[in-house]
Amino acid sequence: MVTDPVATSSGDGAHRMTFWLPCGDVAALNDANLDRWKAKGVDGFVCMNRQLKGMGGTQDFTGDPTASLLGSNYSTQRSLRDSRIVDRARSRGMKMYLGFYAVNYFNTQTPLRDWFDDAGWSQIVLPRVRDIAGAAKTLGFAGLATDQELYPQTGGARTASWRWNYKGNTRPEAEVRSMVRERGRQLMSTILGSLPNAEVLAYGTLFPESWEELVQQKVNGIRDKYVSLVYLDLWDGISSVPGYQAIRMYNSVFYKETHIPGSTWETALAYDYNRTYSLLSRRFSNWSYASSRFFISPFAWINSGISPWEQARSPAAVTQQLDAFRRWGTGQEFGLYAFRGLNGFDYSSYAAGMQAGSAPGVVDTRPPDLRITSPTATSTGSTSGKVVVSGTAVDNLAVRAVRWRDQLGGGGVATMTWQVTAGDYRSGWRWQMNWSTPSLTLRPGPNLITIRAEDSKGLATETTLTVAGPLLP
Repeated sequence: MVTDPVATSSGDGAHRMTFWLPCGDVAALNDANLDRWKAKGVDGFVCMNRQLKGMGGTQDFTGDPTASLLGSNYSTQRSLRDSRIVDRARSRGMKMYLGFYAVNYFNTQTPLRDWFDDAGWSQIVLPRVRDIAGAAKTLGFAGLATDQELYPQTGGARTASWRWNYKGNTRPEAEVRSMVRERGRQLMSTILGSLPNAEVLAYGTLFPESWEELVQQKVNGIRDKYVSLVYLDLWDGISSVPGYQAIRMYNSVFYKETHIPGSTWETALAYDYNRTYSLLSRRFSNWSYASSRFFISPFAWINSGISPWEQARSPAAVTQQLDAFRRWGTGQEFGLYAFRGLNGFDYSSYAAGMQAGSAPGVVDTRPPDLRITSPTATSTGSTSGKVVVSGTAVDNLAVRAVRWRDQLGGGGVATMTWQVTAGDYRSGWRWQMNWSTPSLTLRPGPNLITIRAEDSKGLATETTLTVAGPLLP
């Protein structure tokens, strides 16, 4: 069965370009600076702190709007308050996130605290997250940002790990992953308790089946590099708690280029988005809720770093990169990293590309094509009282979710698997997203089941299938 599309979204591009900066640099921005960066196409800032207090950081935060913020331990929050940077940025249509490192300088085994350290989580991690979320609300930030890169630990150690089988662990894999999911639920519940309707932005999330994992295979000869990592479990727990406005993943593998020779922005991003959505549909426990609030966007790095590979690309190459990010980024945002701050590089020759990359506009008007392959007829019967509906969906960008609902108010999401039918990362992909609902219970008589396919921009196609239920005894 082939279905016709229904208009549901504008297909907007990712026109909000967000710079990722140290918090001190953000607080120091005066009105002239804000106007200058706004004119270059910048639409917001991540104000990034280092480790939280008790995990290597020096700064305290509070959600108490009457707090004096005296003392050097409150210098960051005090500078943000006194500079009124969030209000001044908002008045220019610029969005702000307050960020922290998801790493513990004193923990050489895992990020933050050991996953099974109940006291460490209840007495240190969660209170510190509560405090910075409260500060974000008091100061007017839209949400929190977290950097999940494992920076060196005490003594220069680099042994902390996101693997389930981290150093010193003696528990089985299933038990570790279950505990990580629980810590994710605790983190989001804590955030929402202080910052209702929060947006949560994350950098450095490594999922299996992603383009970055393919890069590891093709470039470094390492297969299944990220299978043992627990990011997926943490974000399953985080995303399962209702009440947030958005979860945004900034994908840093696309900093400078696609990495695999012969690939293009289109082929790399199509692979990454479709494989990731497919994976999350099978692994996230609340994908029905999360899928419309979970946004994937690339992360660019225009200026130069230290190594030869990190040197700035040409303005023409960056313009092409940002154009692809505008087309593919979801939730209308993508990120930019400013190595060594805003003043260490001359962006003037890149301004035109930045302005074009952040220009509002529609980039997609084509909803996904949706086919039901089973049951095969528009009206069919079931003697078992159960039915599984399955089919395919195809889009010019990516299929985010396939949903089902019945006339009694039941509903959920299908599991999806991305299948390449022809082509590759050089020539382009021909593909389809195979999907399947869970086993649905039928009531006696006709059952109306509506299937809806949504793409990465929110455009949707739906159709309704009539299935005859079992006969009454």
